[in-house]
Amino acid sequence: MPHLQYAARKLRRHVITLGDVCRANNQVTDEMDNLGLWSDRLEKIEVYWVPVSWDHYGWYHRHIYIPAITGAQLSDFFQGKYTRLTDVLRHEWAHAVADRHQQLIDTSRFERVFGGPYESDDAVREYDADHHLTHYAAVNPCEDFAEVLHYYLRHKGRLPVRLTDKPRIVRKWQFVKWLAKSISAEA
Repeated sequence: MPHLQYAARKLRRHVITLGDVCRANNQVTDEMDNLGLWSDRLEKIEVYWVPVSWDHYGWYHRHIYIPAITGAQLSDFFQGKYTRLTDVLRHEWAHAVADRHQQLIDTSRFERVFGGPYESDDAVREYDADHHLTHYAAVNPCEDFAEVLHYYLRHKGRLPVRLTDKPRIVRKWQFVKWLAKSISAEA
């Protein structure tokens, strides 16, 4: 019976409640505001809690959808992994920022830093720890950007020391810092 209780507590970490979504979203939007990444253009974006998705979390060009449980969460549970809800929201809000501030994203500057246009699937690269913060960042430039902005928020805009000797990651970090200054200047 104690093993069953332990498994139930462990599984609970992988089931997201509406309260979890509200708390995490408040934290992330406060982080965005504090770091200059929040703008009036983001005000109408809603974060929805949905019962289930076999796929994943998502940004769908208007809103962010967070399922109570996903196939990915169940897979993580059985593999002993856990992804923080705040990190998921940081990543999805990054896509929202890119969508609402396309004039800052659809630039040659973005392409130079992230290796291609935001919406490009042609720029897919192999994962390289000197170029990407995560394996998922190597999928394409938009996911690379979302992962960098997610880490930027998580680390309160301060580049972790372990990354300071990775020039390509430093350039991506500097792009997000420039983006925050540009968004703040628009306000």
